[in-house]
Amino acid sequence: MASLGGLGPDPYPGHEGGNTLSAPAEDPSAPAGAVRPTPSLELFQTVLYVGSVTVSAFASQLRTASLRATRPRMAVLAALHQHPHADTETVIDLVRTDIGAVSHQAVYDVLRVLTDAGLVRRIQPAGATARYEARVADNHHHLVCRTCGEISDVDCAVGEAPCLTASDDHGFVVDEAEVVYWGTCPTCATASATASAHE
Repeated sequence: MASLGGLGPDPYPGHEGGNTLSAPAEDPSAPAGAVRPTPSLELFQTVLYVGSVTVSAFASQLRTASLRATRPRMAVLAALHQHPHADTETVIDLVRTDIGAVSHQAVYDVLRVLTDAGLVRRIQPAGATARYEARVADNHHHLVCRTCGEISDVDCAVGEAPCLTASDDHGFVVDEAEVVYWGTCPTCATASATASAHE
């Protein structure tokens, strides 16, 4: 995974707003007339790719949703683009690998904010832990393996939400349908067949 940590440590630690890529406030302890060093243009011109998405695209997504583009938020988006259907612990590990120390609570908060903003989708198949993905707004469905828990995306067959027609909508205006197909993934099916053949 491309690392947001590739941007290096926060060049302006302690500035208002946390780990963002904005310019620092003036240093009140600097002597009058002192020239503040210009941040390296490399910092602002670096374009990192995560899969087919640039880190600047993550920042743009966040700003479009009226959210600040903080390193933890961009790291969570990067993690979910690289590892769809990741659980919270996996996201925490990926974010820590990417940007260093970050608390569990910070990642939980980022996941909640991104989910509320519609940038991340939370799914929780019955009996499983919550999973998160960055593929949103297309009303796709999921295949879940009963043996190993692997989750795969399934596109909507009709191509538009809600993707299913209820036999009786009871007066509801249905705008989304969530379908989970349960079964056995190819890896587990092969392992099961192999085990049965050796018995």
